[in-house]
Amino acid sequence: MDVLVTGAAGFVGAALVRRLRQRGATVVGVDIRGSVEFLDVTDPADVVESLLRLRPRAVVHAAALVDDRGSPASFLRVNVEGTRNIVHAALSSDVDRLVHISSIAALGLEPGEPQVDADDRDRRPLVFDTGSPYFDTKASAEQLVRDAIARDGLPAVIIRPGDVYGLDSQPWVQRPLAMMRRRLPVLIDRGQGYIAHTWIENLVDGIALALDSSEAIGEVFTITDGRETTTYRDYFTRLASAGGAPRPRGGMSRRVALGMVGGLERACALLRVPPPMTRPAIAYVCRRARYPITLARRVLGYQPKVTLEQGMATLAEQLRARG
Repeated sequence: MDVLVTGAAGFVGAALVRRLRQRGATVVGVDIRGSVEFLDVTDPADVVESLLRLRPRAVVHAAALVDDRGSPASFLRVNVEGTRNIVHAALSSDVDRLVHISSIAALGLEPGEPQVDADDRDRRPLVFDTGSPYFDTKASAEQLVRDAIARDGLPAVIIRPGDVYGLDSQPWVQRPLAMMRRRLPVLIDRGQGYIAHTWIENLVDGIALALDSSEAIGEVFTITDGRETTTYRDYFTRLASAGGAPRPRGGMSRRVALGMVGGLERACALLRVPPPMTRPAIAYVCRRARYPITLARRVLGYQPKVTLEQGMATLAEQLRARG
């Protein structure tokens, strides 16, 4: 078998499985849900048994709990322990390549300016104490893979996607559209923070390149659409147009938003319902950070094929088709 993809019922995993099969690869997608082969990455014995039985040439580890809401224990179990199990199984089964899907979230809520070295690597440190279970566990999971590369010679590649959008993206399409339709505010600090938007098919291009490149082993590649200073105001305005939602207007200051959302989080906790937004999410959409893709361009030959304008046009067609 060519490739095993974990999290294959998810947004990124499902798109990757489709693309690899279109290329003629033999692919098995695994997940705990959906119409794919069952594999619980939190079960270490099951993970080892599956890799020894299926013997894939490569593994793409896309399984993760992706949300800014939820219990820290759940994020730790899936994102960190699940990754630990995949790393151990990859070492035990002599997989030729592991592609670990990390996130720019591993660099924290406000990573600041890029610290790019002479070889185009971004040397900003991972951040493990943001207070967001998702951000912190994505950093810990990436560190596990980096340690296994250095200590055990694990033939791994790390992909850090930006803010991935597409029809089934919850954080960057479905949730903000639902909020705008209810006329809830999505613009904080006038929407002047930067979004590292990443069209799903551009991301899949980058992952496919990472599976094939002989020079990719041991590297960490950021994959985005390549536009580093698109504001949230611009992005959400385009999204509203694509989804037929009211145009986002006004907004509130970060201080007011944090106070309001803090109260909302407490109320939702009492009602046992997820809040529409969290304090880490407020901080995230206010950041003015940039995430260069220079290393991916140079080593992988990655070139974003779909612009924001083209992605939004495609998204509008898909949303209309879905009704």
